[in-house]
Amino acid sequence: MDWSFIASLFWKFSLGILLLALTALAGYLCAAMGSLHNSLNSIRNTLNSAENIINQEIGVLLTDVDKTVKEVNKELPQLLQNLSGLTASLQTISDSEIRATAHNIQEMSGALNQSIQQFEDLVQKVSGFSGQTIEQATFFRNQLAVSLTEIIGLWQGIKAGWGSFTAAQSPASEEDTSPSEAPNA
Repeated sequence: MDWSFIASLFWKFSLGILLLALTALAGYLCAAMGSLHNSLNSIRNTLNSAENIINQEIGVLLTDVDKTVKEVNKELPQLLQNLSGLTASLQTISDSEIRATAHNIQEMSGALNQSIQQFEDLVQKVSGFSGQTIEQATFFRNQLAVSLTEIIGLWQGIKAGWGSFTAAQSPASEEDTSPSEAPNA
């Protein structure tokens, strides 16, 4: 076999495979383009349908809005007249009732503030009196405790002295009495 024949065969075989691959790629691209074309047509049809529906709905909505605006325009002068009357009534009420009520509220606020101030003064006085009372009670308690301690100490001293005195007197009186009556210790 000749090497040139083998090379020629190899070359032709490779070229055939390459042409088949290019044909498959071209077929795939054509199919993808067709699918894309169909998708674009579907989107265009959907957009056209949406546009038609929106145009119909907006047309109805614009007609309704136009009717509403015409009705409001018919009623607007009466509404403005009623609003002017209401404003005048509110002004009259404001002048006669609200200002008097506001003045009364201000007077009540002043009286309330004054009462609160007097109450605060009273609380301060009671607080001061309470503090002084506690101080005085503490002082007298301390004085009473000292006095009671001194009285109890004096009583203990008197009791101890009396016990000593009676103990000293007891042996002398026992000597005067019979020896058989000696105390049991």
